[in-house]
Amino acid sequence: MKKLLAIMLAAVFLMTGCQSTGDTSDAQGGESTTGVTAETESADASTGTLKVARLGTDIKIAPLIIADSQGYYEEEGVKVEFEAVNSLPDGLTAVSEGKLDVLPFGVIPSATYVAQGVDVVVIGGTISEGSECITTEENKDAFTDAESFRGKKVGCFRMETGHMVIKNYLMEAGLELDKDVEFVYLESQAAIMEAVKKGEVDCGFVNSGYGYVCQQSGLAVAFRPGEWVANFPCCRQTTSREALDSKKSDLVKYMIANLRGYETILNDKDTAIADLVAYSGQDEAYVENVIYGTDDYTAAMTISMDPCKTAVCDFYESMKAIGDIDASTTYTMEDHVSTEVYEEALNTLIEREPDNELWTQLMESFKENNE
Repeated sequence: MKKLLAIMLAAVFLMTGCQSTGDTSDAQGGESTTGVTAETESADASTGTLKVARLGTDIKIAPLIIADSQGYYEEEGVKVEFEAVNSLPDGLTAVSEGKLDVLPFGVIPSATYVAQGVDVVVIGGTISEGSECITTEENKDAFTDAESFRGKKVGCFRMETGHMVIKNYLMEAGLELDKDVEFVYLESQAAIMEAVKKGEVDCGFVNSGYGYVCQQSGLAVAFRPGEWVANFPCCRQTTSREALDSKKSDLVKYMIANLRGYETILNDKDTAIADLVAYSGQDEAYVENVIYGTDDYTAAMTISMDPCKTAVCDFYESMKAIGDIDASTTYTMEDHVSTEVYEEALNTLIEREPDNELWTQLMESFKENNE
């Protein structure tokens, strides 16, 4: 407990998941949350029940939302209870203490906790990439390569993955951080948007479809970091080692249902949008733009249940390189990414539906992403 308290103090800067609770409300009309709910304190330990963290009404967990609304969890024989948390440190602490089973948000806190010795395990993905660099309309074509950032002031917030990826990209291109380019940390995506509007920063990094919100406010998306560094991890599915060992069969059923939710997103757009509108309280235009993209907006998020072990481990090393986790840590990310739950779920679906090309394609990608 003393070690966990120290970790929590060290992780005070970890304000939210891929975005702050405040930003969830700004972008998606999310409800206010106050941490792990009372129900979580008396977590149901019965077989077949998983407690999964929920952060506001963020639709980046789209496959999970649809799996729940369409009854896929029940059909697969697992009971999933969503519990509200107000931040990812709260959620990850609850996972490590056995009060929650899965945190489907964030990769930065998972990597940070691993680096400090907390035995949590990434078992799958939620979103890859998802980051956007916003700027003014007149500067939308100004950022084309690493040199474009020389002398620039860049707005960002701690829990946004894309700015860390770009930091490492700039370093590898020869730029010196805090000398050739200045990163200014702000409290939220909304604050970044306002700073760009006022000219206080030249550009800023946002995610979770917030580029769409910025675009509606008169700003522009200059580029998406995924165009420069492909397939970098955003939100992951993180559990505890104990839950992985004791609830593996339930986690596999949970993952099967999530994959079915993903299939619904691909093949039944009307149902997916309706479910996400009902969950988020947002209108159809918002959901369609953020999840699918339109002629006017390119969706930055790539929905994927794949753990992408290679990319997660690479990101861990990037965090060490840019100083966001201790470069001298003795803990390796390779020991904290398990591919077995996702692989077993895919194999089950392939056996069940051998003519479904989606499952075969995902298995091929899995082999490439988890070497």
